[in-house]
Amino acid sequence: MAANHALLLEAFTVGKELFLIFTATDDDVALRLHFGMNGSLSARKVKACDLQKQPSGIAPWKQGKEPSLRLYFLDTSGGHSPGSTSNNISYIVIEAWDTTVDYPVSASKSRNKMIESASRDVCSSLFNAQNVFTAIRELGNNMIISDALLNQDICPGVGNIIKIESLHRAMIDPRRIVSSLTDPELRRVIKHARIYSMDWFKSGRAGTKHVYNQTTCGTCRGTTVKMQKIGGVSSADDNSNDRGKGHAFMSRVTFWCTVCQPSNTTAAKDTNATFPTKIPVEMLSRPKMQCPQHGTKTLKLSRVRKDSPNYLRLFLSCNSKGCQYFAWVDNEFPNCRCMKKAILRVAKTERSGGRWFMCCATGDKNMKGNSINGCGFFEWATDDHLAPFRSLLTPLI
Repeated sequence: MAANHALLLEAFTVGKELFLIFTATDDDVALRLHFGMNGSLSARKVKACDLQKQPSGIAPWKQGKEPSLRLYFLDTSGGHSPGSTSNNISYIVIEAWDTTVDYPVSASKSRNKMIESASRDVCSSLFNAQNVFTAIRELGNNMIISDALLNQDICPGVGNIIKIESLHRAMIDPRRIVSSLTDPELRRVIKHARIYSMDWFKSGRAGTKHVYNQTTCGTCRGTTVKMQKIGGVSSADDNSNDRGKGHAFMSRVTFWCTVCQPSNTTAAKDTNATFPTKIPVEMLSRPKMQCPQHGTKTLKLSRVRKDSPNYLRLFLSCNSKGCQYFAWVDNEFPNCRCMKKAILRVAKTERSGGRWFMCCATGDKNMKGNSINGCGFFEWATDDHLAPFRSLLTPLI
């Protein structure tokens, strides 16, 4: 910040945003933090002499990674003031991770946003369902309901998981245009978004996921879950030239059950593409991969994420403490033309969303910015490929 010392006046949240208001030379100024799906904020108290030391018990996913923001606040409870030099001085260290940081931000606009949005914030004590209903009808009537829920100016605090699960519980296809929803349908969506959000807020963990990252619907138990990257369309006119203008961030991978959430609008197309069907009875007797010591209940399916020749290959490990079990799961996979094991991916397109396929690992890796596309190998996965570890396979692995 511009000043050496700034006084924190207030802090408040609006949905997934946190605003910290500080004094400045001429006027108050705000710092805005926007938390993504994995964003977090931590606070710790340290002595001045220990400021440079690495905190103990740091979470594995934070190790070796710099926070998006680090602030030092003088702990004045001991009578210290800015400019003190004693090593006994304590500081409150605030660190934000996986978070977008904006500074400076207008303090007055931030306060106005809180006042205007509090009644629509799904986790606010001032939440008013009628205000949310009105905002969606007025500001999002030409959007698909999936976009309207994710729009933070309309429904602050609603994220992708909340969107997906509340639409499932309300039995609404996420691709439906808001104007096609009846008033009772829209009120049902708002009700479930509030319930799911508050349950998450109170318990500290997401509620049961019936369709998010699932291959089988948790409600009807059918293999009728569809997966597709949708959203980010600026109007009901679904014109490709309009895609992404103003809210491309709302184009997110979305799950829904084609049975529990039937399409009642022409905007929703091709609901026949679903996850592969159930494993045939004759395949159930085939031996499954298992840990020699602990069986199948402790198995975990993972993907290699480190940059290596095995990048994106799937493997099994054992969750039991101290167990070193490890096994590749792609023995039945074909080799691509690079003579490497093909990797397993899942489609996110309108036509084939949720269907597993195998492709060239080199090509997949190089899509991150390299111009090389690998050998171009492609093959749809079959039950023969998936059966040994099917119950452990989730689309976002």
